[in-house]
Amino acid sequence: MIDVLKAFYSVHYNFGILAIIILLLGIFFATKKMWIFLAIAVVIVLVINVACYKMTDGKSWTIEASPIKTEFGTEYKPDPMTFSVKSNWVSEEGIVVDRGDTIHHWCWVDQLWENFSETDVIGALWGENKSKKMIKASESHAGGFNE
Repeated sequence: MIDVLKAFYSVHYNFGILAIIILLLGIFFATKKMWIFLAIAVVIVLVINVACYKMTDGKSWTIEASPIKTEFGTEYKPDPMTFSVKSNWVSEEGIVVDRGDTIHHWCWVDQLWENFSETDVIGALWGENKSKKMIKASESHAGGFNE
């Protein structure tokens, strides 16, 4: 479990920092002799670590690459890349995406973020009609701004 968490926290350090902050809060509760809150903080840290371990260990994530066009006009499709804790957790050469960014890693955290970023929050909260009006208003504003 320790090896998996070390590999996970080295890539997704924000989860590690969250666990450390909660643990420091637990130390604060211990100095103030607030034992119930200390126990709650320790349980939360354990739950975070166990959840990260269960969602990461023994699983793999594959990225299918899109076709790449060479300067000669030919297209080829690169091999898909698979990431798992046991092998290829972080690709040495990385994956270059269309914008020129490089992604070195892919797992459940990235998949959750991608699913969240595709969510229409306004449509979910206030309905589809309000969402369409907001999109239309922002597009018309942007169109007038560029002219």
